[in-house]
Amino acid sequence: MNKKTFYITTPIYYPSGNLHIGHLLTTTLAWVYTNYKKQRGYDTLFSTGIDEHGQKIQKKAEEAKMDPQAYVDMQANKFKNLWELLDIEYNVFSRTTNKEHEKAVALIFNKMKEKGFIYKAKYEGLYSISDEEFLTPTQAILKDNKYYHPVSGQQLQEVEEESYFFNMSKFTPWIRSYFENNPDFLTNRATEKELLNNFIDKGLEDLSVTRVSFDWGIKVYNADDSRQHVIYVWLDALFSYLTGLGYLSDNQSDYEKFWLNGNERVHVLAKEISRFHAIYWPIFLNSLDLNLPTKEVIHSWIITPEGKMSKSKGNVVDPIPLIQTYGAEEIKYFFTSQVNIDNDFTFSYDLLINVLNADLSNNFGNLLNRTVKMVNQSFINGVHFDEENLHQIDKNILKEIDLVYQDYCLALDNFRADKALKRTIEFSKHLNEYIDKNEPWKLKDNLERLNVVLNTLLQGIYAITFMLSIVMPKKTSKIFNFLNQDIISPTALNDYKKFDNKVLDVKEILFPRIKN
Repeated sequence: MNKKTFYITTPIYYPSGNLHIGHLLTTTLAWVYTNYKKQRGYDTLFSTGIDEHGQKIQKKAEEAKMDPQAYVDMQANKFKNLWELLDIEYNVFSRTTNKEHEKAVALIFNKMKEKGFIYKAKYEGLYSISDEEFLTPTQAILKDNKYYHPVSGQQLQEVEEESYFFNMSKFTPWIRSYFENNPDFLTNRATEKELLNNFIDKGLEDLSVTRVSFDWGIKVYNADDSRQHVIYVWLDALFSYLTGLGYLSDNQSDYEKFWLNGNERVHVLAKEISRFHAIYWPIFLNSLDLNLPTKEVIHSWIITPEGKMSKSKGNVVDPIPLIQTYGAEEIKYFFTSQVNIDNDFTFSYDLLINVLNADLSNNFGNLLNRTVKMVNQSFINGVHFDEENLHQIDKNILKEIDLVYQDYCLALDNFRADKALKRTIEFSKHLNEYIDKNEPWKLKDNLERLNVVLNTLLQGIYAITFMLSIVMPKKTSKIFNFLNQDIISPTALNDYKKFDNKVLDVKEILFPRIKN
């Protein structure tokens, strides 16, 4: 039987600046969603990468006195090293300097041109080099007779040059209709409303898709051009989601499996690039009669008490020291469990430490350690499931395992990892309360009742460990080993005999308390 497929991408990151925790958040979310789909039996493919072309990259390379290719090679390694440090595995690392990608994008450009969607004219307007974005005066901020980018604050350049344009305006009715008929296409309602109000409902302007003022990019050659044209970075970059699957290459099997015939095609991105992914990308795909993504998961910003992270404020948080200090899995748990993708998230070190101590050390870690200790004190050969002697309080816990797992799946099916993990940790808290109500330390002379209580606790601990495994696979693998469990599956959640006569051995404290 063919498995359902799940293809997920991060944006291909622009590698001109330093790494920050925004990169960490986006990639971790995509990785966690992938792990969940694997749990559910999907065939998955996870893609990330970097966007290597454009005027900004060329300028950065010049500043570093490097060849542009050598510069992006160096930057690519920074991202790969971060994902390795974070213990994030991916299937594809897309690079827009890949020759197969460059060849495919040139073919795509020509195909759009042949279909009449691309025409030559002169571009006169505003351009942000740092954001690689064209803006109209109404979209920009005017201050002291100069125009600035509304998000980054970078001063805009006035540009006048020969360019090819994509006929975006022609697709305005189509994209508006698509939003209306596919209300679940974007996860973020506020972003959808903003895109409609600020761009679509005003009527889309045709998009300049080539530049002639620099040469670091995919070149298009036409005899009637006065100068050599380089394809605009967004037209180049967005198609990496297809070329990473082999689209227009000699081997299109992944493209056919995961995009052409795939069940779920998901992009994870931050809200500031939603215009390119939610308007331009669907239109580009529609112009070529290609499938659209099935979902765009749009998360908000991580900010600090000083506001949005920026070099000028000096509040950019480097992810590497965080991982080295607190641990890769702990950091992934923190961001995944705390960030509600619809709202900006305020990061602080105090919050990080408090969450890790409260959720993992005091709550779940304590539950695991005290339960196994009590089992080993009274049952050398392990506990067993005794259905006849279950009390209502025990049955309620076993029933809650099913309810928690249903809530967990519902949240993750809607890409709300924070809700799934918070529900999991809430259940761990309920198990600690169950211990307090049953007072097992007073049941040493009633081994029949003590056996039921401890077995019930282990059933709950298994469920929590299983649900946390999507974000902490290494730690949870150790826990399953401590619990002498070989079968790691959702079907085992209701196999109440899985702990029968299993000897338990917690070999280390997995979640030590962090000192402030």
